[in-house]
Amino acid sequence: MGFIDGRRFWRVLFFVSLILTGGVLMSCSALFPGMAGKPTVTPTATIPQDPGTIPVRLMDDKGNQIPKGVIRITGSSISDDEDHGGYWVSPCDDTQKIVAWAPGYKTAFVRCVPIAAGYDITLTRLNTEDNPHYIWVPAGIEIDAAPKCAGCHTGQRDPAHNEFAEWRQSGHAKVVFNRFLETVYLGTNLGNSYGQRTTWDIIGDQMVRHAPAMDNTYRGPGYKLDYPAKNGNCAFCHVPAAVGSAQTEVNLAQFFPNPGGSIGEGVTCDVCHKVTGLLLDDNRYPYVDRPGILSFQFLRPKDNNELFTFGPLTNFASANSPEHSSACSPVYSQSEFCAACHYGKFFSTVIYGSYSEWRDSDYGRDPTSASYQTCQDCHMSRSHTLQEGSTTQRQACSANNIDHHDYDHNMLNFGREEATGREIPLMIKGAATVNAEFSYDPTKKNWLTVTARVRSKDVGHRFPTDSPLRHLIMVIEVKDQRGTLLSQVDGDRIPIWGGAGDIAFQDKDIKLYAGLPGKIFANLLVEEDTNISPTVAYWNETKYAWVGVLGENPYDYSDSRLRPGVVDGSKYSFDVPDKGDVTVTIRLVYRFAFYDLMRQKGWRRPDIEVTSKEWICARINDPVGFDCKVKE
Repeated sequence: MGFIDGRRFWRVLFFVSLILTGGVLMSCSALFPGMAGKPTVTPTATIPQDPGTIPVRLMDDKGNQIPKGVIRITGSSISDDEDHGGYWVSPCDDTQKIVAWAPGYKTAFVRCVPIAAGYDITLTRLNTEDNPHYIWVPAGIEIDAAPKCAGCHTGQRDPAHNEFAEWRQSGHAKVVFNRFLETVYLGTNLGNSYGQRTTWDIIGDQMVRHAPAMDNTYRGPGYKLDYPAKNGNCAFCHVPAAVGSAQTEVNLAQFFPNPGGSIGEGVTCDVCHKVTGLLLDDNRYPYVDRPGILSFQFLRPKDNNELFTFGPLTNFASANSPEHSSACSPVYSQSEFCAACHYGKFFSTVIYGSYSEWRDSDYGRDPTSASYQTCQDCHMSRSHTLQEGSTTQRQACSANNIDHHDYDHNMLNFGREEATGREIPLMIKGAATVNAEFSYDPTKKNWLTVTARVRSKDVGHRFPTDSPLRHLIMVIEVKDQRGTLLSQVDGDRIPIWGGAGDIAFQDKDIKLYAGLPGKIFANLLVEEDTNISPTVAYWNETKYAWVGVLGENPYDYSDSRLRPGVVDGSKYSFDVPDKGDVTVTIRLVYRFAFYDLMRQKGWRRPDIEVTSKEWICARINDPVGFDCKVKE
């Protein structure tokens, strides 16, 4: 039998697995990897033997063979490139397809023929001219019979692989919906009550801003309160579909509470899946004056009705999809893709630093290291854990990538917390560990000293990261055998911004911690002009709240968040009773924003317990027999 012309079987029935709404298909039947009749090739340590006996030729529309391509068989681990001078596959059945792609071409999908002796597959060249006037297509339920992402990426394979639902759970999809952006941009609270406008004085030749008084009309800071005549650059990351072809700043006030369509979807699928690369400086950082969508290089179709996406090269397919053009781009497995919005420098201060923090860690410092992990490796893997295998096995558009292209679009793994039933980002649970050492010194009266040691666990950046509003609160409780709290006699106490004052706002999920034994791990910033700290008004010039002596200790400044691989230690002493056991509990709590700001804005987003540990200390007054053990 001669070569099968792939054009006869050309029916694109599915999307390529997308970064925000990836394609999937039921796992297909077993393959038959016979090797009879195939030319003998001596395998090497770096180039594995080809995976099958059936040759595949990739050709352009003039019949010329195309080099540097990749082929795969859906529902299998069969993948090959031109490493041995050609492409080869094993036999496959008619429920499967051969996926073929090469740089500069669209992806082709050809149905397998069980008795095929070979395949000729013609690839279509990409139109390399971007259309800046393209109108972003919403991901939601179909409107006017026009196919959208939701129509084909909603649980085709099984409930655990539902890319549209995963994206809807993520923070990307909730930017406009959850109203946090709205209240900060406008200076309102969740009741849509407006605050006071900031006042300005002219002192000499300088405009000096004054914070509004803290009275019952103040609803917290707002960009439009400070700059009513300006639009700001928030849309470039938070609502990219609102940015027009002129790439100018956008007044987001017109879109609240929810405009619907692609704009109302926040970081919507179509924006990310038209990206081919990024504009980066010589150090591979986004340019300061090109935040978010301005850093992206796009390839958008001339015809707005053409369905076309970029993504990683998948081996999954959806059986119920309409025709859909696609191509692969290596950017989808690179952390630089995330840098556009997860590295933001305002004035001279880095506000959003996930990308730079990752670059500075063992996870991102050296791509050749065994410890190297990209953002996608952790945040978009199905396990949401560190990935195994070399970096070449995790690169998009690579024949070596067998297991790392079925991306989870939930990002922080939002799901139900078992203990509370609340939907929370589950990646936060267990993202740090706490331990302690204990000492009893009879020369210091009845002092029990607790040395708490905290470190992040499998986190490739500082924890928490990005928004400086996020912080960890470590709370230490020491009780006698009757459950009475013991007096702290030495060590740090949680500062006032851990929650104080308005008792009516607190509940079982948002507690007042100020004054209790412990500390806060936070990126504490202060506004230059008003000295307000903590602040969310990053549109004004901010700086670290304090900085130690330059050069003496690189960690001696007000960013106290947990760093990858670095253990934080702090000591606390308590006055213990003359007899009876003592219970010591250390809890690490994740809080999304500072208490006063949550109260002003009406944000009732519950705290999350990252981890906790409890010890029972026996023979507390016996310097020899004194012993503290973890409570099982």
